[in-house]
Amino acid sequence: MNFEKLDPFCKQKIEEFKEENKDFLENPIVKSFLMEEKNQKLLVEVICDPTEENQKLLDNEFKKFYFDIRFTSYISMVLYFNAINFDKRYRKMLKRHPLTVDQPIKNDTSNTSFNAMLVDVETEIQVEDILRSDNIEDYITNPVLYEAIQSLTEKQKEVISLAYVKGLTDTEISKVLNKSQQAVSKIHKAALKSICKFIEKKGD
Repeated sequence: MNFEKLDPFCKQKIEEFKEENKDFLENPIVKSFLMEEKNQKLLVEVICDPTEENQKLLDNEFKKFYFDIRFTSYISMVLYFNAINFDKRYRKMLKRHPLTVDQPIKNDTSNTSFNAMLVDVETEIQVEDILRSDNIEDYITNPVLYEAIQSLTEKQKEVISLAYVKGLTDTEISKVLNKSQQAVSKIHKAALKSICKFIEKKGD
């Protein structure tokens, strides 16, 4: 926001507010909120013209912003733990019902499996890694969340899958997709917001 256009009285009020509320303005959530110019304007209006209406507008905008942060954080955790739980169930199933290649060869007293005979010692590829899905949709059990994921663009699904199935950071994803970290972060945030809005619309 361009503060140069403000009148001297308002500028002075802003400087006084900054001086009196240093800790408040350093709060990460507040700093994030004030990164948007429209929110800066709302705060300036409250400082320079502290009417009840202006205060209410700022308060409502901050409540919406804070809700979005909490909800986005919640969705991130849901996606993350859905992927973890699926992985646990998958590994448990493999132990109970081993693949044919993992079962011991009959009449072999050494308990050697077919898998052991097929393994190339020079490769790190595992049968489990090949069979495990990279698609986030395969890990979601909640029907509403599943629909929300399906509503995303292919790029958003790809980023979400790499983040919550592979556990990669935005920086690591940017290297995989050959995109800038900022671009990946933007896609990631947009995907989570889209999921939030979808779930809010469904009322779940």
